[in-house]
Amino acid sequence: MTSSFGDFDGLEGQEPDDGLPPLLRRPEPVADPQPVTKLRGTRRELLDNPDSSLDEAAANAITSGAVDPERLQALVAGKPISLLTAKPVAGGMLYATAPHYRYLDLDFLPDFINQRWADQLHTAMDVAPSTSLVPTYETVIDSETGKPLAVFTVRMRDRKALAKAVAESMRKTYKAQKGENVYTSSVLQQGVKEPLTLFVMRVVYDDGTEDTFMVAGDGNSRMVSMWLARTGGDIEAAISACIASVIGSTEQSGGRTRAEQAAARRRVAELTARTRKNLAAPTLTEATRREGHTLAFPATVVVGARADGGEPLADLVAARDDLLATLHVRVTAWTTGAQNTQGMQRVYRHARHDGLITPDVHRVLSGTVGTQTMHELLGVPAHRLWSAAVHQHAVLAGPHAEAMNQLIKQEFGMRVARRQLISERLAPMALSAYRSKEGIEQPLRAFGNGGTITDQVWKQPWELTKGDDAFEVLDDILERALAGEDGAIAELTVLGGTAAMLDGYITRDRGSKEGTDRDSRTAPFRATPVKLLELLSKSSGGLKMLHSIVFAHVAADPAVLPKLFHTQDREVGGVMVHDGEPMRDKAGEQEILDYEWDLVHAADPTTALATIAKNRAAAKAKTNVTSEAPEAEDARQRRLLEQGITGAAKAGRALARMSQKRGNQVFGAFEAVEALRVQLGQLEGILSKFGPADPSIFVVDEDFDGDEEDSE
Repeated sequence: MTSSFGDFDGLEGQEPDDGLPPLLRRPEPVADPQPVTKLRGTRRELLDNPDSSLDEAAANAITSGAVDPERLQALVAGKPISLLTAKPVAGGMLYATAPHYRYLDLDFLPDFINQRWADQLHTAMDVAPSTSLVPTYETVIDSETGKPLAVFTVRMRDRKALAKAVAESMRKTYKAQKGENVYTSSVLQQGVKEPLTLFVMRVVYDDGTEDTFMVAGDGNSRMVSMWLARTGGDIEAAISACIASVIGSTEQSGGRTRAEQAAARRRVAELTARTRKNLAAPTLTEATRREGHTLAFPATVVVGARADGGEPLADLVAARDDLLATLHVRVTAWTTGAQNTQGMQRVYRHARHDGLITPDVHRVLSGTVGTQTMHELLGVPAHRLWSAAVHQHAVLAGPHAEAMNQLIKQEFGMRVARRQLISERLAPMALSAYRSKEGIEQPLRAFGNGGTITDQVWKQPWELTKGDDAFEVLDDILERALAGEDGAIAELTVLGGTAAMLDGYITRDRGSKEGTDRDSRTAPFRATPVKLLELLSKSSGGLKMLHSIVFAHVAADPAVLPKLFHTQDREVGGVMVHDGEPMRDKAGEQEILDYEWDLVHAADPTTALATIAKNRAAAKAKTNVTSEAPEAEDARQRRLLEQGITGAAKAGRALARMSQKRGNQVFGAFEAVEALRVQLGQLEGILSKFGPADPSIFVVDEDFDGDEEDSE
C-alpha cells in the first residue's frame, strides 16, 4: 500500500538525510522584483485612496516590497470603493490592505521596540543605561498639513544604532523560547501561512536623514524564524543576513542611497532567479528549500488611521497596541512585568493625549530622558529616586488622579482600583530607573504589595518639592512634615518608603513571625509595606527615620547610614524618651539602622515587644514540657557547644552583611579578629583529635573494584 504522501523522496527529489522536517508544501517560484519605475501606478492608487493617510516615502516602502504590484494596486485602489479592511481600535479605526505577498529582503525589519521585554530594558534614567538606545515609537506628523499619518517615527543615532537595536530584538525573540523557535520548522515544512501585520516606520537619524521601512507588528517570531530557516538555524547568521539585506552598510552615515536600494533589489532578483531554476531541477536541495520558503511571506499592511470623528488618528502607537491586543488574548504573554509595563505605557500615552499629564511629565514617565533633563523639565532634584516619585505623583496625587485611576481601571479591566492592584501595575514603571540594580526583584515585590500607597499618599493632594540640591529639598520636606503639613508627610512617605524598599529595609515578607532576634531575615511581627509606612508617617521618629533612609540612599556613601529614632514616648532603662528622640546605645552613640528588623521594631515597639515576650514564653513552655528528665552534663555541654558555634556563625554573617555598607572595620581591630581565628583553629583541633572518627572511612583493598562501590 502506498502512503498518503506516496513515494515522497522520489516525488520531490528531496535529499534523504538532510535532517530537515518532512516537507508538507513545495516552495512556489516567485517573480523577480519589478523596477521601481513600474511601481508608480500602485503607489499613486495607494496615496489617492481616501482611507489611507501616508506620505510618498511611506507609499514607496509599501509598494517596493510587494511581490505582485498589480494585485496590490487592485487591493488599494479607492475607486469605485475602497477595498481596505477597517479594523476598529480604541478611539478610531485602522485601515489595512488585504493579505498579499511581500519580499523578506526588501524594506522589512522586526519590531525592535517589542513590549515583551519592556520591563527589562534600562531607561535613560538608570545609572547603568542599556548598551543600546531605548527607542520609542511616535506618530509622524505631516510637515505640510500638520496632520498625523499612519506612520511611526523613531529616532536613532545612526544606522549602526538601528542595526544594534534590530540585532537585540532578534536575539531576544530567539532566546525567549530557549532557542527553540516554534515557527522555524514549520517555515521549512510549508512556508509562512498566517499573514503578518505590518506598519510603516520612519527612522530619523541624528544627522537629519531618514529611512522608511515596514516593521512587524504581529508576527515578530515568524519573521525571525524565516531568517533562521534561511541561515540554517544560526541566530547570529540570521541577524547578519537581515541587517545586510535590509539596512545595508552600517559604516556609512545618513539614510540609504538610491544606489543601495537598487543593489538590494538586484540581489533579490538574483535570489528569485536562482530559486526558480533550482526548483525546476530534479533534486530539491536543502538550499533551494530554505530559500524557496523564505523568499516571500503573506502580510497585511496598515496604511490608514482615522479617529471616531473622522479626523486623522493622533496616537497610532496606542492604536497599534490595541489592535495587537485583539489579535491575541494577551499581547505580552511572556511575563507579568512586561504586561504591566506595556499597560502603564498605554495609560501614560492616553493621559498625555487627554491632557492629564504634560508632555514634559510624559517624557520622564517614558524613561527617555536622564536625571539632569528631568530636573530641567520638572524642577525636582536630579536623582533617579525622584523619577519613581514622579510616577507615583502622576498616578496617585496629581490634579487628575481620579481620571488616571479611571484609565488604569479601563486598561487592566479592574472593577475597583484597590491599592494593591494599582501598586502591582505601577511597580515595574515606578522603579524602572533601577532596573540595573542587583536584586531588584525584591523591591519590585515590596512595591507591588501596596508600595507607598498609604491613605495620605493616595487620598490627599500633594506635590513634589522642587530644588537643585537634593539634601536641602529633603531637609525642607522633613521640617514641614514635622510641623504637620499633610502634603510634606505624603511626599516624605513616598520618597522614604521607595528608598527603604530599594535598600532592603522594607520587604514584602518580613520573615518568620516567630523571629525575635535582630536579624535581617526575621522580624518580631508581620506588616505589609503600606501598613509599616502608615505607622512611620504618624510619628516624629518615624518621619525622621524615613528622612534618614532617603538621605542615605541619595548620598550613596558607606559612611552615611540611616539612623534610628524613638517613635513613642516611653521609658527605656529608667529614662523617659520621647517620640522623635534618637535611639542611643550603651556608649551614648546613636544607633544605626542595619536591618529590616530594626525598622519594623521601631515602627511599633509596643507590639514588637509584646510579640517577642509571647514567643519567648511559648518557646519556654515548650522546652519545659519536653525536658522532664534532668539534662546530663555531656548533653548540656554539647548543647552549649552547638549554640555557641551557631551564634558565632550567625554573628559572622551579620557582620559580613554590615561590612558591605560600612566597611570591614565592623569586625573590630585586626588583632581581635586574628585572636578569634586562633580560637576557632584550636576548637577545630579539639574536635578532630578527641571527636569520633568517621565510620565510613575504612582501609581499601587495592584489588577491590571501585566501580562496584560507585554503583551502590
